Amino acid sequence: MTEKHNIHLIDEDDIIEMAYDLFLEGAMDNLEPADQLIFALQFEESGAAEIIDLTDNWQGILPSEANLSQFSEVIIGLAKNPDDELDDIFARVLISRHPTEPFHSILWKK
Repeated sequence: MTEKHNIHLIDEDDIIEMAYDLFLEGAMDNLEPADQLIFALQFEESGAAEIIDLTDNWQGILPSEANLSQFSEVIIGLAKNPDDELDDIFARVLISRHPTEPFHSILWKK
């Protein structure tokens, strides 16, 4: 009989921080200069990084045998008002919450 080990997934706050760091590392190479400027000027006041339910954007990126419950999708963007939902998305980050199976993919604003 094999034992099933409980895996402690990386918590959501750490995942958001990791996704934001990945975003910052790639933003200069993947965002238009105007978007870089808008993001830099407005993020402090109306920006956010938040976890959302996985969208269909990741079909074809993940292997079919991937355990989706071990992944999070983080969106990074701006809202018109601080209490509104993000409406100007600069990046969608798919990131593994499994501590020993790192993976991430970023879909950038075009």
